[in-house]
Parts: sequence; structure tokens; C-alpha cells
Amino acid sequence: MHQLKRLSTFAGKKGPLLLIIMDGIGLGKEDDGNAVFLAKPKTLAGITKTSKKKNLYCTLKAHGSAVGLISEEDMGNSEVGHNALGSGQVYDQGIKLVDTAIKNGSFYKSRVWLQLTEKVISNKGTVHLIGLLSDGNVHSNFNQLLRIIEGFAESGIQRLRLHLLTDGRDVPAKSALTYIRPLELRLNEIIENYAIKNYDYEIASGGGRMHVTMDRYESDWKIVQRGWFAHVLGKIEEKELVNGYRGYYQSAEEAIIHARECFPKKNDQFLPPFVIIDAKKQPIGKIEDNDLVVNFNYRGDRAIQISRAFEEKEFSEFDREYFPKVDYAGLVQYDGDKLIPKQYFVQPVNFRHILSDYCCANNIPSFAIAETHKFGHVTYFWNGNRSGYVCIEKEQYMKIDSDPNEMIAIHPEMKAEEVCEKTINALQSGEFKFLRVNFANGDMVGHTGNIEAAIQAVKIVDKCLNKLIDVVNKLDGITIITADHGNCEDMILPDGRIKTAHSLNPVGFWIIDKNWKKEYSVNPKVKNPGLSNVAATLLNLLGYDKPAKYQESLIKFD
Repeated sequence: MHQLKRLSTFAGKKGPLLLIIMDGIGLGKEDDGNAVFLAKPKTLAGITKTSKKKNLYCTLKAHGSAVGLISEEDMGNSEVGHNALGSGQVYDQGIKLVDTAIKNGSFYKSRVWLQLTEKVISNKGTVHLIGLLSDGNVHSNFNQLLRIIEGFAESGIQRLRLHLLTDGRDVPAKSALTYIRPLELRLNEIIENYAIKNYDYEIASGGGRMHVTMDRYESDWKIVQRGWFAHVLGKIEEKELVNGYRGYYQSAEEAIIHARECFPKKNDQFLPPFVIIDAKKQPIGKIEDNDLVVNFNYRGDRAIQISRAFEEKEFSEFDREYFPKVDYAGLVQYDGDKLIPKQYFVQPVNFRHILSDYCCANNIPSFAIAETHKFGHVTYFWNGNRSGYVCIEKEQYMKIDSDPNEMIAIHPEMKAEEVCEKTINALQSGEFKFLRVNFANGDMVGHTGNIEAAIQAVKIVDKCLNKLIDVVNKLDGITIITADHGNCEDMILPDGRIKTAHSLNPVGFWIIDKNWKKEYSVNPKVKNPGLSNVAATLLNLLGYDKPAKYQESLIKFD
């Protein structure tokens, strides 16, 4: 099924093909908010000049429709970016699938919705919604949340509680109240509209996404534990109650305002957990037996661990203290291989014929490496949201353990040097024909909003580029450099505030081939080139024709 035809005019090069993904390093205006410009990266500048001269350079679209998102105002992200890079096609992503289902009404007519709402009503239970409060459209969508709440109200759900993670990462750094306030107004409107039924809809708990609940790749289970304690148990650990922070408040707005006063250097993504209490100082939204818990995030990586905590009877990652017998559902299934969660409302993306399938079928030994923060991107997301190896006998994945999130701005070099050295070892081993490496620095440091740290992050990535290009050249191979989306090249908003979110900027695409003899060049006739065009290009440079289903290759053979 995945056998490829060899190109008649190009057999590939003797050495390996290396793809370098500079996570979060896009192409932006040359101004004081562009950490890439301010870093003056010598390697990038040099290869840009040379590649442009040889017509081995172009720019790629990495947001909106190019990566399966709803509109051109939707910024790209690492997950959809790696999906596009690894699949060679454009698929409608979770946000678009969920949005369509909500708008056409099929969401509320699904078997899962009807069964779960009927059950929680008959048990006189509470519906709990857990997820990211944001309109960044990366993990969740604010308007979708409002429509889901309204759907529960129309379905006769009398009691509903919200457990909200503040963003400050995919949206402005201290913007939580711009979502809390309209949400509170909508909850009050629902209560008034259904006054005869005595509806009770309230925010019950929350905290910053990078400190509470939304861990990924099992980087730090304490993050999930903090969320479990706040959402389920209605309690805050004593170690969180410092600098005058109380942890227990009578409204989410009060909690957020006071957290900012107690921790002025923390933006929304790192806020401590909070629990809302009533006049008797009792939590208003603990999760109990017979309740329904819905995760309203549609992206999987930061939803999987909290999903496991709710679904696994045998669980050893932390002491849950109390394990309520609840129904749990996600907007989509976050891990199709491990069936997490078991119940979900919308069928997830079904990626087929990914690049790794073709590498395996055509005996192309592959290597993938990143530090923890991006390891899932060069494996799981690259492989079409597929866990584990595609063919373990022909692949090797390597994860370099990341430092904790709090260390990123302090050590913007992160684990780039180690990732670089391990990649060099893999290249020099001669075992692999195709290698891919992700450098997390541009994105992870860009999200901190610290421009000076981001400048250093770009410099360390640039240093690694130089080392890797040199090794590949000595091995008579080809180096491809690109990015999955922009971030650190666009760190100041028009009003002067620091920007921590991704950008709508294009990314670069460079081909470095020491032995290039004008056999190929970038094809200017490719319309609207984007990340999904990269897979076909990689196969061409390995000496194979592209699959018919794939987007066009970025190169033509002369």
C-alpha cells in the first residue's frame, strides 16, 4: 500500500537527510519585538543568503487553513504544524470538527451527549466542565464553551460547575479577566432565564495552565495533582499559600486579582490554584459520585493526564485521596491508541498515509529527537496522533529530559546542546537515512514573554544549526530547515504590551546541499506553499516520487 516509485532523474544523495524544526521561530518584521532579528543569528543569515541565491529557499504558510484551522485569524501551533509536516496533507483539525458539530447541532444529538445528560439528570448530579479559558484557539475555544454551557441548560441540567485554567500563553499574558467577566455575565443570564427551574451555574475552581492540571508528556504530575485537589477535592495545598495568597475565594475574579497582587511577576499561565467557597467557607464545586465531568479542550496533549486520573481505577501517579464514580468525556478522543478518554462527543481527525508509513514500507531508517517539551511533536503528532513507533525495527526515538517550566526563562538554552550532540551521534552512526530534530527554545522561551531570554534562545539554536549543517555536509547529505509556526519573532503587541502567543507569520524553508549541482530548485509554481508541502519534498530529496494524495513538492527537478 505504501510502496513508492523511485525518481528516474534523481536518486537522492549519499548521506543522510536531516530535517531541523526550529520550533516557534517565524519570519517577522525587523523591530524591537523580533527576538530573531535582535539575536543577529549568523548561521541563519548565511544560509538565507546562499539558499536564496541558489533558489533553494521559500516561505511557508503555517496558520489558518494551511494547517486545518477554521479561519485565517487562527494562529498555527506545534501540534497542527507537526501534523501537517508529517502527514503531507491538510486535515480539518479538532477545533474545526467540534465547531462544525456544535453549529449544525449534531454535537447535542450525539449518542454520548444524550446518554450522559439523561443519566446525570436522573441521578440528580452536577455537570463539571474542565478546560482552558481562552480564545487562542489552540487548546480550546471560548465561544464553543459558551455554546456547550447553553446546550446543557437547554438539556435540563440544573447544576453546573466550571473548573477553569487561565491561559496567558496563547493570548495576552494577563488577559484572564477579559474571559471571566463575560462568562460570569452569561452564567447569570442563564440563571435568570431558567429561574423557574432554579438553575445553579457557577465557577468552582481554577489556576494557571502551566501550574495546574494541564501537564503533558508526563513532564510533571504535580501539575495534574494540583488540579485534582482543586477541582475534585476543593482544597489547596499549604505550600501554595505564600506571599499572602489565600487560595480560597468567593469569586474567580477576586482570586485572580489577589493572585496577581501576591505574585506580580507571574502571568496567567503560572497562577496558583484557587477554590471558590460559599459564605460558610465550603467549596461550592467538589466533584462527587454520579456527577458528569467534561473536558472542553479539543487538543489532546495537555488533556490526556487529567483524563487518566478520572478514568483509571488503578492509578499510581499521585494519591488522589478520593476517586469519585463519575462519567468522564472529552470533546474528542485525545489518544486513539490508548482510548483516552473512552467517551467523547466528536470523532477525531483520522490521519492516514503519513510520511512514517512510507519510510517504513520503503526501508528508510528514521530517527527522531527532541527534549520533553516537544518530544510528542516529533513522534505522536508527526505520526498523525499515533502513539508509539510505526515500525520499531526501522525507527529510533530519543527524548532528552527537559527542565521544569519555571526554569525556561532563566535557562533559555534549555537542552538544545544535548539534543544537538545526540543528533550528531545519530548522524555519524550511519544507521539512519532520514532524521528529524526539534529545537524547542524559540517557542518555549517565546511563551515566557522575556525578550532577552528569547534572544539567547535564538542564538543557541543558531549555534546548533551551524554544528549540524557542518556534520551533514561532511557526510554528503542534505539539511532542510523550517519551523512549525511563529512566536519569538513577534513578542510585542501594537499597544506595547508583551505578547506571549504564537504569530500569524510565515516560516522559512531552507535547503542546504553542499553537493548541489542544480539538479533541483524551489518550484515557484506551487500555489500557497505551506507546511503540508514539506513531506513530498522530503521524499523527493530521498529519491522517491510523492504519493498521489500528498500536497505538491516544493521542489522541481531541472
